[in-house]
Amino acid sequence: MIEFSFPMDAATFFTMVIYAIALGFPIYMCNSFANFSKIIPFLGTPVDFGRTTKDGKRILGDHKTWRGLIFGIIFGTIAGVIVWYVCTIQYDVFAVFPWYTGFFMSLGDHFADLLGSFTKRRIGVKPGGALPLYDQGSWMVTGLLFALPFLYSDPNFWFYFVTLIIMTPLLHFLTGFLAYWGGIKDVWY
Repeated sequence: MIEFSFPMDAATFFTMVIYAIALGFPIYMCNSFANFSKIIPFLGTPVDFGRTTKDGKRILGDHKTWRGLIFGIIFGTIAGVIVWYVCTIQYDVFAVFPWYTGFFMSLGDHFADLLGSFTKRRIGVKPGGALPLYDQGSWMVTGLLFALPFLYSDPNFWFYFVTLIIMTPLLHFLTGFLAYWGGIKDVWY
């Protein structure tokens, strides 16, 4: 296992960036499969069941469905088990990464997503509309924070955390554009 130290040569730095992406993989998969789940013909009921608040605005909107929530958590959890196996059993990448970490990362991802939708409805952003910076990385922050009780003892956790916070908005724009271009998303962001 490589440990963070300063100064660091370029090869070690880029290796640790790859490890950071591996650590964030369950969160990326949870977020992605919630979008890809649109192709599944059932469970399309909105999480808020169409309810509104006292001001008449939807609580979350039609874009937050049980299908996306359930399949996002399932695939995020599966990705977490894969990361656990590859990075702790097969190879000595992480000092600690319990097999169930992907589940908690997925819960954190969806917590930020639902909170963002709730906030957007309150400030008048339409479903599918952008809330700059929040949309591009809050789900990574909360995914990592929900996993923090299981990962805090890894000596490289904070390096991975900062790396993912910096990289995620860039990757989000790139993958969002590719998903839009491929017809998976309705908007490029």
